[in-house]
Amino acid sequence: MRRETDGDDNGTRGGSESAPDSLLRPCLSLLTRRDFTACGDSARRVPRSDPNVSLQLDQILAVADVLAAAERRRGPGRHLDWYSILRLRPAAAADRDLARQQFKALVRLLDPNKNKLPLADEALMRVREAWCVLSDPARKARFDREIRDAAAASFWTMCPYCWYLHEYERRYEECTLRCANCLRTFHGAVVTPPPPESVVPGKEEYYCYHVSLPLRYPVGERCRFGDGANDGRKRLRVKTVANRVKMKGFVDGNGDSDLD
Repeated sequence: MRRETDGDDNGTRGGSESAPDSLLRPCLSLLTRRDFTACGDSARRVPRSDPNVSLQLDQILAVADVLAAAERRRGPGRHLDWYSILRLRPAAAADRDLARQQFKALVRLLDPNKNKLPLADEALMRVREAWCVLSDPARKARFDREIRDAAAASFWTMCPYCWYLHEYERRYEECTLRCANCLRTFHGAVVTPPPPESVVPGKEEYYCYHVSLPLRYPVGERCRFGDGANDGRKRLRVKTVANRVKMKGFVDGNGDSDLD
């Protein structure tokens, strides 16, 4: 009886030791395949019950987030987004102490002596490049100016069929365009761009808000207009779904696939 109990205990202990590896294996597989967005989503769903697992998740997220930000470019010039690489908003980057804290935190997570994950050295190189730009006032000002000029060289439009927003180069304004979502053609009229807080940091996505307007209508047989005990009052039924995310389209000078 004692041998069986000991065997069960050892088996349980062995299972608990291998549990973190089984939780992290999908994340590492996605990271190796350079599917950084899926890797980050998978890592954020892993429970942080073990401190060792929590540290490894932070290291995985650091690699995935930095390289995902490095793959996405801003504006027609396709500039690297140094702010997103350091996990900073442009407005917050003016605080030099905060930017330095973000840089040091990422360097600690990507330290090659502690982080043996694949592509960690590449992510560390991008972080150092971003810090070289954002820590130098002259280079940071030049980068901000390039981003502003790139923003002025593009415009936003909306597909009237699926309501998806798209960003195009200015030369495609007032042209007939094809929506990358519903594949229908529409007139590329200029619309107001989404506010900065609606754009997902470091991603070619934006938050959209779907709200059903409250409509007044009678509910049940006794709810009649001007009759009954309710004196014409109607109940409200409201359904609201907020904070959905949509991809935004962008067409550069070499890709005319969205044009009809």
